[in-house]
Amino acid sequence: MSSKRKADEEKLRRRRMVRFRFRCLIRTVMCNNYWLSELPKQELGENTRRNIAIKTRRKGRKGLLTIMEKAIMNQEAADRTPAQRAQLCAIFEKLDCLARFPPEVREELASCARYQYLGPGRMVLREGHEAHAVYFVLNGEITVSRLWWDPVYKRHVDIPCGVRVPGEMFGEIAFLYDCRRTATCTTATDTELLCVFREDFVRILEATLRLQWELMQEAIRRFQYFDHWSEEQIRECCILAKVNRYEPQQQIAGADTGFNTEYAYFVLSGQCMILQCLKVKKKRRGQRDCFHLLPIEGNNIQLKIAERLTKRRDSEVLESVMPSNLKESLANAVRSGSCEDQNGSLELKPDESLEHIFLDVGSFSCGSVFGLGEKFEDRTIVARNHVQCMLIPRYWLFMKNQNTGNVWQRIKMYLELAIPDREKLFKQYLTDLNWMVYRKRVVTEVIQRQGRHSNRTRLADVPLMCRVEQNGQRK
Repeated sequence: MSSKRKADEEKLRRRRMVRFRFRCLIRTVMCNNYWLSELPKQELGENTRRNIAIKTRRKGRKGLLTIMEKAIMNQEAADRTPAQRAQLCAIFEKLDCLARFPPEVREELASCARYQYLGPGRMVLREGHEAHAVYFVLNGEITVSRLWWDPVYKRHVDIPCGVRVPGEMFGEIAFLYDCRRTATCTTATDTELLCVFREDFVRILEATLRLQWELMQEAIRRFQYFDHWSEEQIRECCILAKVNRYEPQQQIAGADTGFNTEYAYFVLSGQCMILQCLKVKKKRRGQRDCFHLLPIEGNNIQLKIAERLTKRRDSEVLESVMPSNLKESLANAVRSGSCEDQNGSLELKPDESLEHIFLDVGSFSCGSVFGLGEKFEDRTIVARNHVQCMLIPRYWLFMKNQNTGNVWQRIKMYLELAIPDREKLFKQYLTDLNWMVYRKRVVTEVIQRQGRHSNRTRLADVPLMCRVEQNGQRK
């Protein structure tokens, strides 16, 4: 009887263990469904070459790492073979978040870095908690927020103050300053992270990061704008700022690089060229070329609004509730924009042509600042030589604590007054062009006049004082 009871208990225990393992498997698949879905689903067929290609093909990746590479990084450091470490080291060389570290540091990280996946809405760090690890963003987006005291509701409010994107790291401030977490980091999307724990951080990364931190602080203190900042402001600026290097003739900022919205640029070394593009319509009248400055593309906001409204299904309903003055302004915008077709190309007559004129407006040298929101219409900043710029997010720079006396608005107004606008540059271009035409015509007339009347001047016609020889040389 007892043996039967033991057998039943053993059978029940096995069933429970199977059920427990199945539940663990289901939870694991649910947690890692984001990157497990990249497994190839191609079936093998009768074509041998195709089957071999499917088997030997590198598995597709969702993000920067393949499943096999993630599996290696999920192993314990002691279980990783030298071949696996070499494979991870080769992968780390291609990651933007580890590009600023020397090769020996990446080799050390290959033996201790761990892979971690988090779904959207997961909290990675919490402000005020103890620090245990530092993170590198491989894929996804991290929202950074801080607790601010709300005087209206008399409580602390979690306010977003930045983001972390692939290629950036976070969590190192608590280690460098030996303090608790200074901000809360939450995943905004499906995110893949590289995790380095405290012991490995102190052994591998602390010396390099502390040196880079000191260099960033030195770069900040080179500008007099930051003399009144506190240590906390400088520390936060070091977190948000970054230093970029540009090769000669490389584009630094422009309309297609987020120049007007993201960063303010502080020149640390080198010179930057302000390159202005003028889109003009050229027409031949007699023996002269006439130019007409065209408006900036995509700057007619009312025309865009009108086009969007007319494409909506409920355009008739919107038109019925729209004020009369807005209807007239949108109608005028459509009529003024009728010279361009749906593709945005300008309709030209047979005797007209479209030209783009590029002008060198000026330079930003060491110590200059730009990108504060000034009107850079159809302008691009290009490096004249090797340039280093410190980039600080504008949203943070324009906060009240960092904008004492509206210093950044005043610098912005000065730049707009000092740098000519498109109309002034176009008028100066026409003046210079007319001068070049006039000079060429005068030179041509002088040459033709000399050709008709040959110069018959003899040596005797030259005054004696012009032919006096002194020290064996003729003056």
